[in-house]
Amino acid sequence: MDNILTLPEQLEVEGKLHDINYDFRPCISIMQILERTDLTDYEKIKIMVGILFVDEIAEEDLYEAAQQATWFLNLGGTIQENSGIDYGRLFSWEQDGRFIFSATDRVLGFSSRRAKELHWWDFVGAFYEIGECTFSTIIHQRKLKKKGKQTEADREWWSENKDIAQLRLEYTPDEEEALKRFNELLMKGGNDNGRV
Repeated sequence: MDNILTLPEQLEVEGKLHDINYDFRPCISIMQILERTDLTDYEKIKIMVGILFVDEIAEEDLYEAAQQATWFLNLGGTIQENSGIDYGRLFSWEQDGRFIFSATDRVLGFSSRRAKELHWWDFVGAFYEIGECTFSTIIHQRKLKKKGKQTEADREWWSENKDIAQLRLEYTPDEEEALKRFNELLMKGGNDNGRV
């Protein structure tokens, strides 16, 4: 059993301990990289391992290093399956960063960005406890919109705050092409001789 009082500063790959960049800043950079659609999964994994591990990891150890990195980024566990409704992505580390920082700083009682060092697990612990704030309101409104359960007041809030409420989605080149073709079909009235 892992000691829950210990904040890991090293990860084991192929039986050897490697120092990691455990501060929240490089970890947020990783989370932003994982959101990108212009990178392949392999490129994301390579970048994640390159950012998290202090020393370079050999190519043949990349898979195990990626598993260890994922374990670390998930606070020593795996992503739990949610038995409820899947709302899809509700926030972006890139787009919502300013609201995430203000919310976590309130929980921490200090400016995380001014801190010389703050372990990723401590930062995420504060993130989990943010409670009522602008960020939680944004998430709540995005969830209501996805469920189609906005009230008139919610729709008014959304309209007034669309610049922060609307989650900007990035698409892969294939998705962009499919959307372009779909929009062209709409403009033509759906007649494309059976091609999609």
